[in-house]
Amino acid sequence: MSYHKDRKKVREALIESGVVVVMNKKHVTNPQDMITTMWEVYQAGFVAETTFRIDAGILREAMKELTGMREESPKEKPFILGCGSVINPDELEQAIDMGFDMIVAPGNVMGGHGEGAEFVKITREAEVFSAPAILTPTELQYFIERPDGLEPDAIKVFPAGVHGASGIGGLLAPYVRDRHEGRIIMPTGGVNSETAAAFRKSISAAGYIPVLGMSAPLALVAGEKKPGDAETIRKSLQQFKESMAE
Repeated sequence: MSYHKDRKKVREALIESGVVVVMNKKHVTNPQDMITTMWEVYQAGFVAETTFRIDAGILREAMKELTGMREESPKEKPFILGCGSVINPDELEQAIDMGFDMIVAPGNVMGGHGEGAEFVKITREAEVFSAPAILTPTELQYFIERPDGLEPDAIKVFPAGVHGASGIGGLLAPYVRDRHEGRIIMPTGGVNSETAAAFRKSISAAGYIPVLGMSAPLALVAGEKKPGDAETIRKSLQQFKESMAE
């Protein structure tokens, strides 16, 4: 089986998941921690996003095995490998070279080098799903009203807690257009099982598709200081699912 990157497949996986599980140093201390965590997140039905908050050497070593696991995943349910906290051109280049399917940024320019559209152009050429972040109406408009077609695959709102759920609804309100219906909005930062429903409601009401970015699904792993422990990861993910169902 030969795996080919497909941004549409990433979009489908994100919409089905509804949640991106964001990882940091509390969840990963070595390559095996990352491999185990991303696999368990996938098995639980979510999309995992490792980050450059974790040492790049760990990411690169883990990806050697993860890309092989992705190769063996079902075509109808591919093992999507996401990478976030990408903040400069070097990290962007590394993430693409490592083989990630999705690259998420906390800002919308790469370390001040070039315009935000360059991030979209580079990822699109590599058939990598792009999700740069915005916080203001000006930034949102820059990405969704482009005559050159260099619009990102998803738009992250970070830190979403600054706006809150109602604030994001207000941010999106002037941009309610038929042509924008179905765009993915990924609020991250201040999003958890308690605030999730409100974020989903406000984003959906504007005609956009909510995909929530958060570390909450791995709260038990961080709390018990058991990075990479499969049993703890599974228990944490299950607790998160139950809290979301309440």
